Amino acid sequence: MRISIYSSNYAPEPTGIPYFNTLMAEWLARTKGWTVTVHTGIPHYPWWRVPDAYARLDFRHGRADELRNGVQVERVAHYVPQAPVTGAKRMRLDASYVWAVFRRSLRARVRPHVVMIISPPFLGGLLGLFLSWRWRVPVIYHVQDLQIDAALDLGMIGRPLARILLAIERVIISNVDLLTTVSDGMRRRISQKTVGRRIPISFPNWADVETMRTHQGDNRFREEWGIKEDEVVILYSGNLGRKQGLEILIEAFSLLARHSNIHCVIAGAGADADALREHIRQVCLERLRIVPLVDEKHLVEFLSAADIHCIPQRRVVADLVMPSKLLNIMAVSRPVIATADPGTELYRVIERSGCGFCSPPEQPVNLASALAHLAHDPVLRKRMGSAGRIYCEAHLSTDQVLGRFAKRLNSLLHPLLDGGIVDRSKHSNDRHRNQVQVGMAG
Repeated sequence: MRISIYSSNYAPEPTGIPYFNTLMAEWLARTKGWTVTVHTGIPHYPWWRVPDAYARLDFRHGRADELRNGVQVERVAHYVPQAPVTGAKRMRLDASYVWAVFRRSLRARVRPHVVMIISPPFLGGLLGLFLSWRWRVPVIYHVQDLQIDAALDLGMIGRPLARILLAIERVIISNVDLLTTVSDGMRRRISQKTVGRRIPISFPNWADVETMRTHQGDNRFREEWGIKEDEVVILYSGNLGRKQGLEILIEAFSLLARHSNIHCVIAGAGADADALREHIRQVCLERLRIVPLVDEKHLVEFLSAADIHCIPQRRVVADLVMPSKLLNIMAVSRPVIATADPGTELYRVIERSGCGFCSPPEQPVNLASALAHLAHDPVLRKRMGSAGRIYCEAHLSTDQVLGRFAKRLNSLLHPLLDGGIVDRSKHSNDRHRNQVQVGMAG
């Protein structure tokens, strides 16, 4: 099996979509023995700058390609914006990546058996349709974020442009062979975008429960921060962007100033990092700090340094994105407080697993009350942390989620393979039947 995965984000980018892209590609290569090629760009997320190790490389004509843990990684040069990242800059980034990888695909000599497009960028779906036609192979379109909807709701693009982009998106999701996404809420939103109400297959993110376990013993990060064992650490870790609504966490923590044993740590990088630092400087909170993200080998100990994890989220992006950081938090047995309304996917997962509380979005008083309650109840923190770990082991382990995806992929390709080469004439006749079969398998 030869699978080509197209995404503008991949390792060494440490968090969010690139984190799961990397785990998936390496799992398919290692566990299934497939030939996996990732077609990606210049590392830049979430820092919005190119790391030193890659800044000196020449990305033209495959000179920066590399083999990472059994996966062939092909990189193309594209525009990388500097913060602050506006909607226009983000569209230029996406368009330049898709154009660069399209041009390189014209020189490709080895035809894959299947193409997988990761969205965002949603424009990659057009590339996927072209490659499906050119190589006569099926294309999978996997939606991690509803990029256009989120940009519109956050005011990053205007409605006239959004209507054009949404029309392009409808063409994509109506014509791909397999449509998948990470949450039930996003499945519902996507199904409303087409006349036929096409419902995507569920392909959630997962927890690496073998690697992500609670760190035992002394914790170097708590020691670096000068936080005692009997004090409580509230941690946010991830992208520092507009979707997160981190100013609500800062306001909530300011209401906890009289609780001298509670500390707050915000770890990450992103487009709004400078604005966030300025906000913290203005409010003058002594026990709140911003620290960089850590690399993967220290992630378990870093996440375990917290007593409570907080996932703030703006109301307007509910069910447009699913915070992937939740799964690693649950895997290391730490409780979560998120800002989410009933009925949203984030709320359902936390309620179903019992791993924490949900507070109404954009209400710092309510969030502060929830944080204080959990900070002063170590028994409840331990019970919720254990519940999250148990839920991940039972439902969202790597082998379970990726194993189901691999079976669906085999179901899609099985009738299309003839001596190892896809017969596109069969593919065109059987496309609808395969979608039904895969949907039933899900």
